[in-house]
Amino acid sequence: MGLEKVRFGLIGLGNIGTTHYRYFPKLKGAELTAVCDVDEARFEGIDDTIERFKNYQEMYDSGLVDAVIIGTPHVFHPEMAIAAFEAGLHVILEKPVAITGREARAINAAYKDSNVIFAAMFQMRTNPVFHKIKELLQDGTLGGVRRVSWIITDWFRTQSYYDSGGWRGNWTGEGGGVLMNQCPHNLDLFQWLFGLPKRLTSLVYLGKWHDITVEDDVSVLMELEGGATASFITTTADTPGTNRLEIAAENGKLVLENGRLIFYRMPDSVQTILETSTEGFYAAKPEKVELSVETRSHGHMYITQNVVDAIKGKADLLSPGTEGLKSVQLANAVLLAGLKNKSVTLPVCEAEFDALLEELREKERKNAPEKAFDWDKYLKDLQA
Repeated sequence: MGLEKVRFGLIGLGNIGTTHYRYFPKLKGAELTAVCDVDEARFEGIDDTIERFKNYQEMYDSGLVDAVIIGTPHVFHPEMAIAAFEAGLHVILEKPVAITGREARAINAAYKDSNVIFAAMFQMRTNPVFHKIKELLQDGTLGGVRRVSWIITDWFRTQSYYDSGGWRGNWTGEGGGVLMNQCPHNLDLFQWLFGLPKRLTSLVYLGKWHDITVEDDVSVLMELEGGATASFITTTADTPGTNRLEIAAENGKLVLENGRLIFYRMPDSVQTILETSTEGFYAAKPEKVELSVETRSHGHMYITQNVVDAIKGKADLLSPGTEGLKSVQLANAVLLAGLKNKSVTLPVCEAEFDALLEELREKERKNAPEKAFDWDKYLKDLQA
C-alpha cells in the first residue's frame, strides 16, 4: 500500500499493552507513534518521542497513526474497533474480540465495508506446534478424528490476582471468568483445528474456588461435525496444572504435552482393527513416533509483524479478526449450557445469551454489590 513504515497507535497500557510496547523496536516496517490510556500515570516510562492521548478518538483523528492495537479491557473492544474502521485505520484487536456473539458480529459487520486490515491477537497461532497439528489433520496422516480431549488447567490464578483490579472476576466489569479472560486462545485454537461443535453440554461453576462471581471451573462435552466427540476442561484453581491435548484418530493417537508432540501410530486403521481383529482383547502396541517441530520464535510480536506485512501486501493474515467471533460463540455456548443446565446447539441463540448475561449482572448488582464494577464511575473518577 506504499507505506514505508506503518505508524501504530497503542490503546491501553496495562499488562498486555506494555507487552506490545516493549517489542516495537524489533518490528520491521513499523513504528509506534502514539499511545492512549485514560490513566495518565501509565504514561510514565513511555518514550518522549511518542505522542500521548487520553481519548482514543482524538488519537484516531490526529493523523499520526495508520493502525492501532486495542489492548484495553474487552468491554471496550467493540466501540473502539468500529470507530477505528470508520476512521480508516487498520486494527489488531486483543482477545477476546468481544464479550457476546452479537457484539462480535457487529464488529465484523463494520469491518466488512472498510478497506483496512483486521486481525485478532491470537498469538498462539504463531506457535509452530499448532501449525504442525493442523498440517497432520489436513494431510491425512492422522485420518479422521474420532475423539478430542483437551485438559487446560495451567491457568492458575490466586485471589490476589482477582483483587488486583476491580474489573476482574465479575460480570459487570469483565463479562466472564476463565472462558472470557484466560481461555480465548485455547477456544480459538480448538475451533481453528476442529471447527465449531454442533452441540455441547457443560458444567460451569461460578466462584467455586475464588471469591469471585464469574466462572472459575468448567467442563465441556461436545459433538463435532462428522460425529467425533470432544471434551474441554479448564479452571484457574489447579496447581500444578495440566495442558494436554489428545486427538484420537483413525490412524492412531496424537498427544501434545510439555512441548512434546507424540504420535502413537497404529498398524492399521482403528475401525479396521475393531471390525476384523480376531483378538477379543486387542493388545498390539502402536509405533511411538516423537514428531519434530520447526524451532522458531513466536508470540505477540509475530502477529503484529504479520499484520505489518499484510498491510504492505506481502503476507496473508495468520489470524483474521473476523474469526474472533467463533471463540466468542463457543464461550457463550458453554456458559449458556452450564448455567441453564441444557444442551446447546451452535451458533448460540444471541438473544438468549444476552438475556442470561444481563440476568447475571443484575444478580451481581443486587446480591454482591461490592463485586459489581462500575466502568462509568471508574472513568469519571479518573477524569476528576
